[in-house]
Amino acid sequence: MLASAIASGVVLGAIYALVAVGLALIFGVVKIINFAQGALLTVALYGVYLMYSHFRIDPYLTLPAVVAGMAALGYLIQTVLIDRVLNKERASQLLITFGLAMALQNGCLALFGADYHSVNTPIDSQVIHPFGVAVTVVSLVAMGGSALSVAFLYLFLRKTRVGTAIRVVAQQPDSAELAGINVRRMYALAFALGCALAGVAAVLISPMYSIQPNVGDTFGIIAFIVVVLGGLGSITGAAAAAMLIGIGQSVFATIINVQMSTAFVFLVFIVLMIVRPNGLFGRTERVA
Repeated sequence: MLASAIASGVVLGAIYALVAVGLALIFGVVKIINFAQGALLTVALYGVYLMYSHFRIDPYLTLPAVVAGMAALGYLIQTVLIDRVLNKERASQLLITFGLAMALQNGCLALFGADYHSVNTPIDSQVIHPFGVAVTVVSLVAMGGSALSVAFLYLFLRKTRVGTAIRVVAQQPDSAELAGINVRRMYALAFALGCALAGVAAVLISPMYSIQPNVGDTFGIIAFIVVVLGGLGSITGAAAAAMLIGIGQSVFATIINVQMSTAFVFLVFIVLMIVRPNGLFGRTERVA
């Protein structure tokens, strides 16, 4: 029982990590908390559903279109909305992303209704038993895809010229501008990458969760908790904290009470914030 709970927790943590890393990237570079990350995940899930229901495309094969569409949406949000409040007070920045979340969520409700939708893949019912633990293949795909995506982002930021420019902008935007880097463009690229990661997460979890207008709420809230626990702006910290939260929540749900598992996450968050206000991993490593 415990082994199965830990295995489920690792999968859940990997999904949390993918959503949270996008949130951490946006905060680390643009210095704004994107409360719309969960709503953007919902939009991406509906994108998967539309291609599946209208064209019978396997959910996993929608990955290029969904990621490209979410990246474009993120770039547009940054240039049209976020740029206008970057130099304004923090409350304005928080309210605009919160308002965006409400607009996206209610837009999905208006377009698709409150009904639950689902998508299927040929591997839905396939189960393997590594070390005697039953694990669905779709869960393994989600875990592997999340790990690869986080690793790709890390390498992109560390090994490419654009990634280096994004990190420089995150550290010293004024100096970056003097060096000839287009700071506004780097902000837009960072926001686009964060939204693209939400698109990847949507594709990976689409066979596992029902799709409805509120589906992204829990992921968005947990992602925020993960980012704070990992140290604001830290990609590696967010990934590690996501694993801890995922495993802890799954074990608690299995051994104690499934209905109280989310409350357990919030309780752990409150206690750890009292003990370590800067997060579990402090300022050890930033995207910038």
